[in-house]
Amino acid sequence: MVALHIPETQACSVHASASGSCLSARWCLKMSARIPVFKTVLIGEGGVGKTSITLRYTENRFEDSMRMTVGANFASKKVTIGSTQMTIMLWDLGGQPRFHDVVQDYFKGSKFGIAVYDVNRLYTLERLEEWIHRLREVAPDCDLLIVGNKIDERTNDGGVALAEGIAFASKFGADCIEVSAKTGQGVNEIFETAARLLIKKYIQKV
Repeated sequence: MVALHIPETQACSVHASASGSCLSARWCLKMSARIPVFKTVLIGEGGVGKTSITLRYTENRFEDSMRMTVGANFASKKVTIGSTQMTIMLWDLGGQPRFHDVVQDYFKGSKFGIAVYDVNRLYTLERLEEWIHRLREVAPDCDLLIVGNKIDERTNDGGVALAEGIAFASKFGADCIEVSAKTGQGVNEIFETAARLLIKKYIQKV
Protein backbone atom coordinates (compact mmCIF):
# COMPACT_ATOMS: atom_id res chain seq x y z
CA MET A 1 0.00 0.00 0.00
CA VAL A 2 1.27 3.47 -0.88
CA ALA A 3 1.82 5.62 2.18
CA LEU A 4 -0.54 8.51 2.83
CA HIS A 5 1.41 11.72 3.44
CA ILE A 6 -0.38 14.67 5.05
CA PRO A 7 1.86 17.73 5.28
CA GLU A 8 -0.49 20.63 5.96
CA THR A 9 -3.81 21.47 7.60
CA GLN A 10 -6.08 24.52 7.58
CA ALA A 11 -9.31 24.91 9.52
CA CYS A 12 -12.04 27.42 10.33
CA SER A 13 -15.74 27.64 11.15
CA VAL A 14 -18.47 28.59 8.70
CA HIS A 15 -21.79 29.95 9.96
CA ALA A 16 -25.13 29.21 8.39
CA SER A 17 -25.10 31.38 5.29
CA ALA A 18 -24.52 30.77 1.61
CA SER A 19 -22.16 33.76 1.43
CA GLY A 20 -19.96 32.21 4.10
CA SER A 21 -19.82 29.04 2.06
CA CYS A 22 -18.69 30.90 -1.05
CA LEU A 23 -16.08 32.97 0.77
CA SER A 24 -14.50 29.96 2.42
CA ALA A 25 -14.55 27.98 -0.80
CA ARG A 26 -12.74 30.82 -2.62
CA TRP A 27 -10.21 31.03 0.21
CA CYS A 28 -9.45 27.32 -0.06
CA LEU A 29 -9.22 27.38 -3.84
CA LYS A 30 -6.77 30.28 -3.65
CA MET A 31 -4.76 28.50 -0.97
CA SER A 32 -4.44 25.36 -3.11
CA ALA A 33 -4.50 26.85 -6.59
CA ARG A 34 -1.66 24.65 -7.80
CA ILE A 35 -3.18 21.30 -6.87
CA PRO A 36 -6.69 19.84 -7.29
CA VAL A 37 -9.21 20.70 -4.58
CA PHE A 38 -12.04 18.27 -3.78
CA LYS A 39 -14.96 19.30 -1.64
CA THR A 40 -15.90 16.54 0.79
CA VAL A 41 -18.96 16.75 3.06
CA LEU A 42 -19.59 14.86 6.29
CA ILE A 43 -23.30 14.18 6.74
CA GLY A 44 -25.45 12.44 9.34
CA GLU A 45 -27.50 13.01 12.47
CA GLY A 46 -26.33 15.25 15.28
CA GLY A 47 -24.14 13.55 17.85
CA VAL A 48 -22.76 10.78 15.63
CA GLY A 49 -19.25 12.24 15.76
CA LYS A 50 -18.72 14.07 12.47
CA THR A 51 -16.84 16.91 14.16
CA SER A 52 -14.80 14.46 16.23
CA ILE A 53 -13.78 12.57 13.09
CA THR A 54 -12.77 15.83 11.41
CA LEU A 55 -10.80 16.93 14.48
CA ARG A 56 -9.06 13.57 14.81
CA TYR A 57 -8.05 13.61 11.15
CA THR A 58 -6.94 17.22 10.87
CA GLU A 59 -5.42 17.76 14.33
CA ASN A 60 -5.02 14.21 15.69
CA ARG A 61 -6.89 14.99 18.88
CA PHE A 62 -10.21 14.22 20.53
CA GLU A 63 -12.45 16.25 22.84
CA ASP A 64 -14.90 14.47 25.13
CA SER A 65 -17.23 17.46 25.09
CA MET A 66 -17.96 18.91 21.65
CA ARG A 67 -20.14 21.91 20.93
CA MET A 68 -22.99 21.39 18.50
CA THR A 69 -22.12 22.35 14.93
CA VAL A 70 -24.13 25.36 13.73
CA GLY A 71 -24.24 25.38 9.94
CA ALA A 72 -20.85 23.93 9.06
CA ASN A 73 -17.29 23.61 10.25
CA PHE A 74 -14.64 23.86 7.60
CA ALA A 75 -11.14 22.38 7.34
CA SER A 76 -8.73 21.30 4.63
CA LYS A 77 -5.76 19.03 4.33
CA LYS A 78 -3.16 18.51 1.65
CA VAL A 79 -2.71 14.85 0.80
CA THR A 80 -0.11 13.04 -1.29
CA ILE A 81 -0.65 9.49 -2.52
CA GLY A 82 2.24 8.27 -4.63
CA SER A 83 3.09 11.16 -6.93
CA THR A 84 -0.39 12.71 -6.80
CA GLN A 85 -1.17 15.72 -4.62
CA MET A 86 -4.59 17.08 -3.74
CA THR A 87 -6.38 19.15 -1.14
CA ILE A 88 -9.35 17.57 0.58
CA MET A 89 -11.69 20.38 1.59
CA LEU A 90 -13.85 19.15 4.48
CA TRP A 91 -17.32 20.44 5.28
CA ASP A 92 -18.58 19.09 8.61
CA LEU A 93 -22.31 19.80 8.45
CA GLY A 94 -24.62 20.30 11.41
CA GLY A 95 -26.97 17.35 11.85
CA GLN A 96 -29.65 18.82 14.11
CA PRO A 97 -33.12 18.93 12.48
CA ARG A 98 -33.36 22.72 12.60
CA PHE A 99 -30.24 23.00 10.43
CA HIS A 100 -31.40 20.61 7.68
CA ASP A 101 -32.61 23.31 5.29
CA VAL A 102 -29.52 25.42 5.90
CA VAL A 103 -26.91 22.73 5.28
CA GLN A 104 -28.56 21.81 1.98
CA ASP A 105 -26.83 24.90 0.55
CA TYR A 106 -23.44 23.41 1.41
CA PHE A 107 -23.97 20.29 -0.72
CA LYS A 108 -23.32 22.21 -3.93
CA GLY A 109 -20.05 21.28 -5.59
CA SER A 110 -19.44 18.24 -3.39
CA LYS A 111 -17.27 15.54 -4.94
CA PHE A 112 -17.32 13.10 -2.03
CA GLY A 113 -19.69 12.37 0.85
CA ILE A 114 -18.81 10.73 4.16
CA ALA A 115 -22.08 9.52 5.70
CA VAL A 116 -21.59 8.92 9.43
CA TYR A 117 -23.71 6.94 11.88
CA ASP A 118 -23.29 5.83 15.49
CA VAL A 119 -22.86 2.04 15.72
CA ASN A 120 -24.73 2.12 19.04
CA ARG A 121 -27.86 3.82 17.66
CA LEU A 122 -29.62 2.06 14.79
CA TYR A 123 -31.82 5.02 13.92
CA THR A 124 -28.75 7.08 12.97
CA LEU A 125 -28.01 4.55 10.22
CA GLU A 126 -31.64 4.53 9.09
CA ARG A 127 -31.68 8.34 8.92
CA LEU A 128 -28.67 8.32 6.60
CA GLU A 129 -30.92 7.29 3.72
CA GLU A 130 -32.62 10.69 3.77
CA TRP A 131 -29.28 12.49 4.11
CA ILE A 132 -27.86 10.64 1.11
CA HIS A 133 -30.91 11.31 -1.05
CA ARG A 134 -30.74 15.02 -0.23
CA LEU A 135 -27.03 15.13 -1.01
CA ARG A 136 -27.44 13.40 -4.35
CA GLU A 137 -30.31 15.68 -5.33
CA VAL A 138 -27.81 18.54 -5.29
CA ALA A 139 -24.62 16.62 -6.19
CA PRO A 140 -25.73 13.53 -8.16
CA ASP A 141 -22.20 12.44 -9.07
CA CYS A 142 -20.93 12.60 -5.49
CA ASP A 143 -19.29 9.34 -4.40
CA LEU A 144 -19.94 8.00 -0.90
CA LEU A 145 -18.38 6.17 2.00
CA ILE A 146 -20.54 4.97 4.89
CA VAL A 147 -18.80 5.25 8.27
CA GLY A 148 -19.87 3.70 11.57
CA ASN A 149 -18.34 5.68 14.43
CA LYS A 150 -17.98 5.07 18.19
CA ILE A 151 -16.89 1.43 18.04
CA ASP A 152 -15.04 2.10 21.30
CA GLU A 153 -18.47 2.34 22.99
CA ARG A 154 -19.94 -0.79 21.41
CA THR A 155 -21.57 -3.32 23.73
CA ASN A 156 -23.29 -6.65 23.17
CA ASP A 157 -26.68 -5.05 23.77
CA GLY A 158 -28.08 -4.09 20.39
CA GLY A 159 -26.51 -1.50 18.14
CA VAL A 160 -25.55 -1.89 14.49
CA ALA A 161 -23.48 -4.85 13.31
CA LEU A 162 -20.88 -4.26 10.61
CA ALA A 163 -22.83 -6.56 8.29
CA GLU A 164 -25.84 -4.22 8.60
CA GLY A 165 -23.71 -1.23 7.70
CA ILE A 166 -22.27 -3.05 4.68
CA ALA A 167 -25.74 -4.07 3.50
CA PHE A 168 -26.95 -0.47 3.84
CA ALA A 169 -23.93 0.89 1.97
CA SER A 170 -24.41 -1.56 -0.91
CA LYS A 171 -27.76 0.09 -1.72
CA PHE A 172 -25.83 3.20 -2.70
CA GLY A 173 -22.87 1.52 -4.37
CA ALA A 174 -20.65 2.45 -1.43
CA ASP A 175 -18.34 0.74 1.04
CA CYS A 176 -18.73 0.79 4.82
CA ILE A 177 -16.02 0.98 7.46
CA GLU A 178 -16.14 1.27 11.24
CA VAL A 179 -14.00 3.72 13.20
CA SER A 180 -13.43 5.35 16.56
CA ALA A 181 -12.79 9.08 16.54
CA LYS A 182 -11.91 8.77 20.23
CA THR A 183 -9.05 6.29 19.76
CA GLY A 184 -8.28 7.20 16.15
CA GLN A 185 -8.85 3.65 14.92
CA GLY A 186 -9.78 3.65 11.23
CA VAL A 187 -10.03 7.44 10.85
CA ASN A 188 -7.12 7.83 8.43
CA GLU A 189 -8.59 4.99 6.37
CA ILE A 190 -11.69 7.11 5.74
CA PHE A 191 -9.75 9.84 4.02
CA GLU A 192 -7.24 7.57 2.32
CA THR A 193 -10.20 5.76 0.75
CA ALA A 194 -11.74 9.08 -0.29
CA ALA A 195 -8.44 10.30 -1.78
CA ARG A 196 -7.91 7.12 -3.79
CA LEU A 197 -11.45 7.19 -5.19
CA LEU A 198 -11.10 10.87 -6.10
CA ILE A 199 -7.79 10.21 -7.86
CA LYS A 200 -9.32 7.35 -9.83
CA LYS A 201 -12.40 9.33 -10.85
CA TYR A 202 -11.06 12.82 -11.48
CA ILE A 203 -7.29 12.67 -11.97
CA GLN A 204 -6.32 9.39 -13.61
CA LYS A 205 -8.96 9.76 -16.32
CA VAL A 206 -7.54 13.13 -17.46
